[in-house]
Amino acid sequence: MRAPVHERLRSAESIFSPAAVVTAEETFYRGERVRGMTEPQPQLTRITGAAGTGISPKQLAMLVLFGTLTMLFGASVVGYLITRAQNDVWKTASMPSLPLGLIASTILLAGLSVTMHRALARVRQNRFDQTQRTLLLALLLGIAFVLGQAQNWRSMYAATTASDARTLYGFTFYMLTGLHAAHVVGGFVPLGIVIGKARRREYSSSNHEGIKLCTQYWDYLGVVWLILLGVLYVAT
Repeated sequence: MRAPVHERLRSAESIFSPAAVVTAEETFYRGERVRGMTEPQPQLTRITGAAGTGISPKQLAMLVLFGTLTMLFGASVVGYLITRAQNDVWKTASMPSLPLGLIASTILLAGLSVTMHRALARVRQNRFDQTQRTLLLALLLGIAFVLGQAQNWRSMYAATTASDARTLYGFTFYMLTGLHAAHVVGGFVPLGIVIGKARRREYSSSNHEGIKLCTQYWDYLGVVWLILLGVLYVAT
């Protein structure tokens, strides 16, 4: 049996009343939000994943630095080889050979690189005290390397000045080894910052990018040193 007309009018008014409309809108948008959260978003996921797996800004800056230094050292080596090729007389019999102290410097720099890797391994294990001691050892090895290089320059200078011949043999030796030593000294700044942060326990197994980047820098200087040393011995 059909309802009276006035009851049907009241039912229609209740359906289309402002309160009913607002309730319907809230239900609709709530359902859309839930569906949006549950449905897969392939394009957004790919963008987020790419950002999550990318390198950090600090790592990117380190790669840019390595590229710049590679051009600098590469240009120096090329200039050295060109100068060597254009001089028929490079090293006379009265001139000294390359200092034997270069071997000791190589060992010290290799030890520094190994020590930095040990520090990185210690911080990944949350062994904070050992991390600090290992970083301090790395700093001492770097200082010893610079002092060893100073002794190499001193012995080379004393030997070349005693010779009557005047060539670019000694000058180019100072240039290449001095350029490298300057970047070793410059590396003491970030290493000191890393040591300070390690003392304040700012690094942990989940947050140690500073130590990782510092390790990469010393590895890079170690590889550059081997290349420079090989060029010096071959050209000499």
